[in-house]
Amino acid sequence: GINAEYGEIKEFIAEEKDAILSRVPAEITESKEVRWEHVGSTSIKGMPGTIFPDSLILFNEYPPPREVFDALMANGFTFIGSGPIHPSDLWFLKKVNREGSRLHEAIFKIHLTPATLGASRILIETRDRCNANPADFEDYKNAKVEAAKHLESGNIMGYKGAKMASKLLQELAQKYGKPVGPPK
Repeated sequence: GINAEYGEIKEFIAEEKDAILSRVPAEITESKEVRWEHVGSTSIKGMPGTIFPDSLILFNEYPPPREVFDALMANGFTFIGSGPIHPSDLWFLKKVNREGSRLHEAIFKIHLTPATLGASRILIETRDRCNANPADFEDYKNAKVEAAKHLESGNIMGYKGAKMASKLLQELAQKYGKPVGPPK
């Protein structure tokens, strides 16, 4: 069930975190304040969503440490460029290879991003509040379920936009600044 799946995803994330961060020298981890945050639906116990895990690797100031970039590449990730929210949010993807697991063939996304970026702070606080507060969990879950109707027609941006019906996401967008596209 959901709890077994959640446990399996947590275990997978811990393995990936160790494999990547173990390649980064301690002095870089300390000086750049590198830290890992599991975010998105798979980080919220019982939240419906895809089985595609998301994590942030945060650092204190742009540019990102080259050693973290290299560690991601050495661990089988592909750099795909900046995300749609902000040019300093760098995206890496990897296809999961875990035979016999629901995670097998899932796409694992890592954002290498400054800790101060509003979008990153929204992802972390959404996870923390949904895991701690049943009202926030239900609000976000209901917005996601309603928004998922856009996915049936392949409209991913429609889905992302429709999730903003969540009062929690609206509150966090006010708090951290509305996520916007990259500068024109």
